[in-house]
Amino acid sequence: MHRTTCLIRLAAFAAPLSSTLSSALAQPFDFSAVTALANGALVGENVGSPVPGFDLLLMKDGVVVYHRSFGNWSLNRVANADSSTKTISGAVIMALVDSSPLPFSLDTKLSDYIPAFAGPKSAITIRQAFSHTSGLSDSIAQGNDTITLQQAANLIALSQLQFTPGLAFLYGGSGMHAAGAVAELAGQQSWNALFNQRIRDKVGMPNTVYRLTSPTNPRIAGGCDSNAIDFARFMEMLRRKGVALNGNRVLSESAVNAMFTRQTANPITIIFTPIQSSSTDGADYGVGVWLGRRDANGKLLGAIAAGARGFASWVDFDDGMVGVFATDTTRSSDTQGLYELIQDAAQIAARNPLCPGDLDYNGLVLDNDFTRFTLAYDITDCADPEMPAGCSADLNRDSMVDDADFAIFVTAYDRLICP
Repeated sequence: MHRTTCLIRLAAFAAPLSSTLSSALAQPFDFSAVTALANGALVGENVGSPVPGFDLLLMKDGVVVYHRSFGNWSLNRVANADSSTKTISGAVIMALVDSSPLPFSLDTKLSDYIPAFAGPKSAITIRQAFSHTSGLSDSIAQGNDTITLQQAANLIALSQLQFTPGLAFLYGGSGMHAAGAVAELAGQQSWNALFNQRIRDKVGMPNTVYRLTSPTNPRIAGGCDSNAIDFARFMEMLRRKGVALNGNRVLSESAVNAMFTRQTANPITIIFTPIQSSSTDGADYGVGVWLGRRDANGKLLGAIAAGARGFASWVDFDDGMVGVFATDTTRSSDTQGLYELIQDAAQIAARNPLCPGDLDYNGLVLDNDFTRFTLAYDITDCADPEMPAGCSADLNRDSMVDDADFAIFVTAYDRLICP
C-alpha cells in the first residue's frame, strides 16, 4: 500500500476546515535575531563601520519569509551589485555551454575566437577566465565607455601575464571580460542580448541591467544594477538546479552543478583573494561564484555572490534558503562577518519553525501543506536526492519523514491557524 494512503485515512479524522480564517496570521519563523543583527549594523555592530542603509530578504523553499529595509534604504531599491555580477555572468556563460550557435564550453580557449590571445596566453580557457586563474592582468579597457567589448578584449590580450594560467588564484575582472567577448562571438549576439534572453527574461529580473561601463562594453565582472527580489529569484533558480520560480528551465542541472563545483586547483597559490573564510582556503571558487561553506567532509553547504560595496546574496543548500543583502553604501570587507552571522541566525530560525505544519509559510496549515507533507513522507529519507532541500517536513529533525512527523503535522492541521 502506498504510504500516503495511510495518511489520507488518518487525515480524515482531522477537524473540518474553519469557515473563517484569522486576518492576522502568525509568522512561520522567529527572525528576531536576524532583525537584531540588521539593526546593529546600522550603529556599527559586527561591521567595520556603520551601514547607512540596506534591504534584507530571505527566501525559504522559494517563498519570501522575511523582507525588510533598514536605515536610509527602501524595499527593492536598486543598487550597484558590483562583483555580485560575476555570478549572473557565470550563468550567462553556462547558458551558452548548454546551447550556443557555435562550439563553446568551459574548455574553449580565448584564442579559439580572439587570435590576439597568442603565445603563452593561447591556452587560457573560459574555465580559467571565470575562476580567476587566467593569469591576465586587470586592464583599464574594462572601464572604457568609448570602445566595444571586442575591442576591450583585444586590449586585454596585450597585457602581461601575471603567472602561468591555471597555477595561481588572482581575484580580478579582466579574464571574465575577455571571456564575455568570446561569449558574444560564440553566441552570435551582444552580451546584453545574451543576458536578457537567456537569464533576465526567463528568471523574471526586470530591474537587473548591466549599467556599467556602457551598452557596448558591459563590465562582465561588475557592471550590474539589481535589487533584492530580482537577485533572490536568480539565486533561487540556481538553488532549484536551473528552474526558475515561474517554472522556466533556465539552465540545465549539469550547468548549475558546474557553477557550484570548485574550478580552481586544490591546493593553489593565492596571490590575492578578498574572501576570508574559516571553512575554505579563500580560493574555493566555481564559475563566477564563491563556494563559501563546506562541512567537515567537504560537502558544499553554501555559496555567495558578493560585491565591493556590500551587495551580497547567498544560498544555504541544506536548509533550502536564499538571502540577499542589497546595498551599495558600505564595503564588502566590512560586512563579511555580518553576512555569516545573518546566515547562521536565519538557519537557526528555519530549523525551529514557530508553526511546524505550515510548509508553505502562509500562517495556515491547509491541504496544500498536507500535499507537501505526503510527498516528503513517500520519500522518507532527508538524505534522498529527491527530497526538497531543507527537508521541512521532518518536523522532529531526526532526518526522516515518518509517522512521528505525521503526528506533529496532524495536530497542526487540526488547529488550522498557526499559534
